[in-house]
Amino acid sequence: MQPNYAEMIELARITSEAIMAIYDRSQYTIVEKHDASPLTEADLAANEILQTGLKSIIDIPIISEESNVPEQEERAQWPRFWMIDPLDGTKEFIDRNGEFTINIALIEHGEPVFGLIYVPVTGECFYGGDGKAFMKIGDEPAVSIKSSNPLSQIREHNCVRVLASRRHALEQMDELCVRLEDKLSQVQRINVGSALKLAFLASGQGDVYPRYGNVSEWDIAAGHAILRAVGGDILSRQYESIVYGKGQSMIVPGFFAMGYIDFDWRPLLLT
Repeated sequence: MQPNYAEMIELARITSEAIMAIYDRSQYTIVEKHDASPLTEADLAANEILQTGLKSIIDIPIISEESNVPEQEERAQWPRFWMIDPLDGTKEFIDRNGEFTINIALIEHGEPVFGLIYVPVTGECFYGGDGKAFMKIGDEPAVSIKSSNPLSQIREHNCVRVLASRRHALEQMDELCVRLEDKLSQVQRINVGSALKLAFLASGQGDVYPRYGNVSEWDIAAGHAILRAVGGDILSRQYESIVYGKGQSMIVPGFFAMGYIDFDWRPLLLT
């Protein structure tokens, strides 16, 4: 069963207001987490609002980046749970470039069935599941979104759009872009922060997003659900399905995100 879209969007909006109230201040507290990543007041405020709000919408367990993650033995018994990143892109928040998001996913039996990505600075909300996905800005009506067929993109614009992290320019990414230009088409590389890359992919603003470094499950679960709703997917670097909340760790050691799964990316991505 899908959650009520209006309730989910309103919760994300309220969370966004709390984040932006801190973002617009000249000073706020920043601490370093155990993995050396930054944590701000905004992360904690957003986490508290989401934890309370989601419980009132569907009262099931919640896995959050900013809360202690239960042990695998406990998580493995959950048929259904929320997975959230209250503020994805904390470094982007600190750098004030606007490329940070609120990520909410509903997981059933390890599969992402609903996802919402909210962009506080712009008010854009990408959400979907069950074969339908939408984008809504503020009070404007929601509009359906769809991913792009790479073959159409190549025919019309003679390029394939590769989404990439703003902060992780790896040699493997450079090699892939060279390979795509050799075997497919010209490459337009689009660098952007946080889960915005997945939202762009789902809404036809990119064609493929390879990630060669580690991410956490809550970084991608919401975008994964939205991608599946538009005919895309996220697969492991071994081209296998990703299962959420069931493993020993919350770490995903890289992945390939595709907006259009029917295009045969495998020989181009795997080496």
